[in-house]
This record gives sequence, structure tokens and C-alpha cells, in this order.
Amino acid sequence: MKVRPTLRLFQAGVTAACMQCLAILLATLLILSYAQHRIENLQVPADDPAVQSLIPLLQLIYLVTAVGVAATRHRFVDLTAGRIRRASRLMNHSDPDRAANTLAISLWFAAMGFAAVTLSSPPSFLTEQRWHLGLFDAAPIIWSGIMSRGVASFGANAQAAALKQ
Repeated sequence: MKVRPTLRLFQAGVTAACMQCLAILLATLLILSYAQHRIENLQVPADDPAVQSLIPLLQLIYLVTAVGVAATRHRFVDLTAGRIRRASRLMNHSDPDRAANTLAISLWFAAMGFAAVTLSSPPSFLTEQRWHLGLFDAAPIIWSGIMSRGVASFGANAQAAALKQ
């Protein structure tokens, strides 16, 4: 099996995952530097509810940006849509849109699953590492960041599969 042509079918998802990585990096740096400033300069205790609520806020920001990245239509979505349509037509000449529609539905369900997992608590193997970003536990940040990349990737590919050309 040739890997490169197969990966070209998912170019929109790879591009969306890269854009989501950039969004995660920027959001994390902004939120954690804001929290660090509040703790150090304003002498707010680290266990203050306002400071501790920043992690769920960061998880929600990851999810919202992932949905935004997935919903953005750009050149790679159009290229991927054309490739998916061509592959779908090659698979079934009598119903050329069937494979593309099935793929779109499957990818939307995967994106919704990743969205639900983005807001959930991280698995125990990640929590047991006891990594920290500043004063914050890194496990929920890492988990939500990785899962939000799945939302962006699968969502962008689902959008490409659903496009009618």
C-alpha cells in the first residue's frame, strides 16, 4: 500500500492539526502567564478558586479553537475534498457519493467523540507522571491539547468529505 497517496486524502486534517497546535501553544502561554502574573504580583494564593478555574477555561478554549479550525474552509479542504470525491467515484460507479458520505459521517462522529474526551479528565497514566506547568498540573492541559487536535483534524476531514463538488 502506498502511504503518500493515502495521506493526501487527509491533508486537510493534518493542516488543521498543525493550526490547532499553534492555537494551543498561544492560548496556553497567554493563560498560564496571566495566572503566573496574578499569583506572583497580586499575591493571590495558588489554590484560589479563580486561579484553579483557569484549567477548565483552558480546556474550553482548546475545544472552541478546534471547532473553529475544523470549520474553517481553506485551500487544503478544497484539495482534500476533490481527492475524496475522486476516490469515492472510483470505489462505486453506480453511487459515486456513497463512500464520501459514509466517510463524512464517520469523521463527524470521531470529531464529536474527541470533543467529548477533550473536556474529560486525563487518564491515570498521564496523571501519575505528576508533571507541572508552573503551578498547574500538566496532565489535563496535555490531554485536552492532544484531544483537541483530534477534533480539528477529524472535523476538517469531515468537512472536506461532506463538500459537494
